[in-house]
Parts: sequence; structure tokens; C-alpha cells
Amino acid sequence: MDESGNGNPSQPLIVGAVELGHDADDVEQRIRDLYKRLCAKSSFIGHPGFDEFRKNGFHSSTDPLDVSGPFLELMRSLFFRAYMVVTDRTSVPGNTESERIESMYVKLLSDLLIRHRNEPELLCQIEQSEGMGSIIRRLPNSAAGRAHETLGKVAPLPRLEIVMVAKAECMSMAIIDYVMSAVTRWLQAGCPTSPKDWPYRAFREIEPFVSLLYSFEQGRISSRKDPLH
Repeated sequence: MDESGNGNPSQPLIVGAVELGHDADDVEQRIRDLYKRLCAKSSFIGHPGFDEFRKNGFHSSTDPLDVSGPFLELMRSLFFRAYMVVTDRTSVPGNTESERIESMYVKLLSDLLIRHRNEPELLCQIEQSEGMGSIIRRLPNSAAGRAHETLGKVAPLPRLEIVMVAKAECMSMAIIDYVMSAVTRWLQAGCPTSPKDWPYRAFREIEPFVSLLYSFEQGRISSRKDPLH
């Protein structure tokens, strides 16, 4: 899981999660293999974003096209599902950015607990960031409480284990980073629907992997059961 747009009022605030299947370890290894191949390219030496890429791995906002292109191509060959909640900050609970982010994590995690309520455990890895430590300690109880409210009863739920990791420790997190970037560009462009618009084409590329895109202001924007396209 990761968030996007935090601290930047000009961008929508998004909290997203990528769910991998039983081949999660294989997906992680394929991403690491691509990372190693790209790092070995001598043509990258001297590029402004090369040192950042070598240090932290894939990141959509700083990766040069020579990196983002191959990574997007790899993403299209993987199996994953993406879940996102988004707000323009007018309807999400919370007076501060930190409180809004916590509310969004609670909403998304509660939905995932319900989705996987027949599983014994849900392991969630959140990218390490300043200020998330105190939030993470509250999330298991808050998300479970919200899930019970949604279900209208106290029912068995998976045990929610949350750990904070650096992006370089779990390179699969770059998937949700790239997905959220595509959604951000599409939303900022006014949700265009013409193939002539690049933000629309970029959104169409990732939409088949989106299981849920929910807005606190508009409700459900897109889902696997009710996609836009």
C-alpha cells in the first residue's frame, strides 16, 4: 500500500493497494531482475534520475522513460489487482492531511478485510514514510471496526498484520505507485474519454487491473464489475 498526492493540494489524494496472487514471490523477482538489467546499462550513467533509481528502485515521478517504459511493459504481463480510494479533500473525514490519509487507509483496509474475510490473515506492507508509524498502530483495530460496521454485525475477519518497508525492500510496491500516477493524471485532466488524450490512454492501460476506484465525493468511479470501458 502507498499514498499519492499527500502534501500537494494541486493533486488528488489517493491511497492505493496492489494485491498479488500466489505468484507474489515470482512477481517480486521479475521486478528485481528488470531493476538489475536496467542498472547495468552504461547509457544511464550521468542521467539525473539514474542515481535515484539505483538507490530506491522504480518510482513513477522520477523514473526516466528508459526505465518507466520497460516497467510498464512488465506490468502488463503480471497478474495483480489494484484498489484505490481518492478524494479532492472536501468530503473525506479529517481536518489535517494525516487524518485524511488515516481515514482513507481505514476505508480501504476495511473493504479488503471484508473481501478476504474467509482467510486467516491479511499481510499488508506499507511504504515507509514519515508520520505513518503512529497511524499504522491504530489501523488494525480501526479497520476491523469499520468492517464490522459495514457488515452490520460482528463477524470473523482475517488477522491484519501491517509492516512498514522501504521501497527497495519490496519493489512490487512500485506497481501501485505507477497505477496511482496514471489515475492522478487522468483525474487532473478532467477524466477525458477521447483516445486523442494521453492521460485517457494511460488510464485505459491500467484500468483492466483496477478492482476498485472509489471517490469519497463521487462514489464508485470504476470497478471490475462495473468498469468505465
